[in-house]
Amino acid sequence: LLLAGCSAGDPTASDPALVFEDGFTNAPSEVTVLADGGTIVRGLDAWLKLQQQQTAIEARQRDDYVYRDCAAPLAWFSEVTGDPGLQADAPGMICEERVDPRFEFDNGRWLVTDRQRGLVYYRIWKHYP
Repeated sequence: LLLAGCSAGDPTASDPALVFEDGFTNAPSEVTVLADGGTIVRGLDAWLKLQQQQTAIEARQRDDYVYRDCAAPLAWFSEVTGDPGLQADAPGMICEERVDPRFEFDNGRWLVTDRQRGLVYYRIWKHYP
């Protein structure tokens, strides 16, 4: 009988500390991670739900983000987080996207800021063929 496992949890799960480091210039102590998830199976698809503390959350490579329609990001985050407050018509909702055109595979980052509730949602994906 051979039993194998990982004491740290799901070995296919993304690492929230690395996802945070990829997305933001803040020190981890400046935010509260309320929820996270994702997988490293066939690429990477990971997300964070963050609460601002005393300082604003600053996205890494800020100038590369462009504003976009909120429908797709809000639907996606609503599904994975179960957050009923993610509504396109909610006041103070800002949605942005960054895609790296150097890569020939599906990739990107979504940054959704809920200014009303002081929350930031971040998603990074790299889907390899």
